[in-house]
Amino acid sequence: MTPEIRSTLDKHPVGPVRIDGGPIYLVRLDDIANLQTLVDSRVGEALSEADEDIAAGRIVEWNPDAMKRLGRERFSGSDQG
Repeated sequence: MTPEIRSTLDKHPVGPVRIDGGPIYLVRLDDIANLQTLVDSRVGEALSEADEDIAAGRIVEWNPDAMKRLGRERFSGSDQG
């Protein structure tokens, strides 16, 4: 770590800092691990919800043409300015 970075961190231990004119973000290794754990848990929750929806029959068959048609109908019926 350069003396400039160390001095800046001593003045601003939290949040973004400016070094050489640009914002610099330093992230602790533990924070990255915690972020990955959070992301993994949210993905796991979403997958569990999807599994529950499938098991309960709350699903529809993927039909891209029907989705396009629905979108066109909604768009054509909207006020386009």
